[in-house]
Amino acid sequence: MNFSSRTILYYAMLLFALLSSSCQQIRNITHKLGSFTALRFKIESITQFSLAGINLATKSSLNDFTAVDALKIGQEIAGNRLPVSFVINVAVKNPNTGFGGTKPIPVKLSQFKWTLFIDGIQTVSGGLAKEYHFPSSSEPSHLPLEVKMDLFQFFGNRGYEGLMNLALKLGGFNSNPSIITIEAEPTFSTPFGDFQSPKIKITSESFN
Repeated sequence: MNFSSRTILYYAMLLFALLSSSCQQIRNITHKLGSFTALRFKIESITQFSLAGINLATKSSLNDFTAVDALKIGQEIAGNRLPVSFVINVAVKNPNTGFGGTKPIPVKLSQFKWTLFIDGIQTVSGGLAKEYHFPSSSEPSHLPLEVKMDLFQFFGNRGYEGLMNLALKLGGFNSNPSIITIEAEPTFSTPFGDFQSPKIKITSESFN
């Protein structure tokens, strides 16, 4: 099949236009990803703390437990176990607000592999049961992490009083989230592609 020089020139120009358009799209995406900033996290609070089925929200010392509570907890510890469940409320900031000449970027947290440290001791790990969406906003959103674990498994050597005081620090009336740390590996999804973050450390002190 013979092609005229005009036909060849037409296809060459068409190919050049397509390549130029693709390159421009790639440059636009690269620029936007280059200005992308990962979500920032901070531990805000520990809530819904249950110790062997006993709600600790109103308890601040061992004297606040009833005789029935003490008996139930004592039976659990005697069996070398102390089940607890609670929610770690993590504040989340999406810094891609569009200020400073950049475009706002909504971010979806598609994966969040985490490991919980209590008093510097590594305990349980988990992930997300669903995806979370964080719009571009200067106001923080929240990420609830549900935790279930056996406190005795990691801190049984502290004895009855030590276990109870630790539980009160975690989820009692004077809950102190500064005694926990989370190591996490988030995966973000944006309109321009996925972004795998390096492992991060999340505390209650400040947004990381």
